[in-house]
Amino acid sequence: MQKIIPHIFLTLLLGLLAKSKIPLIKNILIKSFINIYKPNLEEAMYTDIDHYESYNDFFIRKLRDDARKVDYSDDVVISPVDGEIVDYGKIEDGKLIQAKKHKYSIVDLVGKDDGKFFNGGFFITIYLAPTDYHRIHCPFDGEIIKTKHLGTSLFSVNKSAQRTIPQLYIKNERSVVSLNSEDFKYALVSVGASVVGSIVPFWANKDIDSRKSLIESWNKGPETNFVVKKGTEIAHFRMGSTVILIFENYNDIDLDSLKENKRVKFGEKLVSLKNR
Repeated sequence: MQKIIPHIFLTLLLGLLAKSKIPLIKNILIKSFINIYKPNLEEAMYTDIDHYESYNDFFIRKLRDDARKVDYSDDVVISPVDGEIVDYGKIEDGKLIQAKKHKYSIVDLVGKDDGKFFNGGFFITIYLAPTDYHRIHCPFDGEIIKTKHLGTSLFSVNKSAQRTIPQLYIKNERSVVSLNSEDFKYALVSVGASVVGSIVPFWANKDIDSRKSLIESWNKGPETNFVVKKGTEIAHFRMGSTVILIFENYNDIDLDSLKENKRVKFGEKLVSLKNR
């Protein structure tokens, strides 16, 4: 069924409704979402839906300052998002694992130039459900050396799709942020999905709207040698999706805190570094 649905057309159509500022439309969408998914609005900076100009504005709502505690320990890589760890493991023979059975190429995921750095490294895949906080943050201090947009499709990335659509993450539209830290090179891959045509970077105009402009913004990137600190916002999804963290050196990472199907929150410890 997923192969015959015109995903990009559907995404664009629903996107028009999601960005509507007509009070009747946006309030129906927001109230419907709250009734279906029951998000924890007590964590939100603004709990009154009248504060939000559109459904999109509500969906990417910011958290209260005290809603998350960021672990700033020097040896800790934090979770960049709220979500569920669905896969993790070593990148062997240039391959990552999807849903415990489908293999896909690191080169196809991030591009040839970056892919060669990560063979023998490690990956962690985190799925964001619709109820999750949808802003993406820097997991570890680093310098952004490259950003890019890849892919053309917009399949769903829910658990059923992960199991049934091989190489799902390299088919879908995605953004790649490559960073150098003092200890290793790593990349943060944000994967789009059905009705998630927009992954908006922090350096883009906040009112950026067209798909073409977003792609151009990702491919241009922020200013040269831009340093980001742990916890800094990098981008946001205008709907739920998936983030894949990729590390250059597997041997440097302590994996004791990782567990499949574990729920994680932005700011908490994801993994730690052994030699710090």
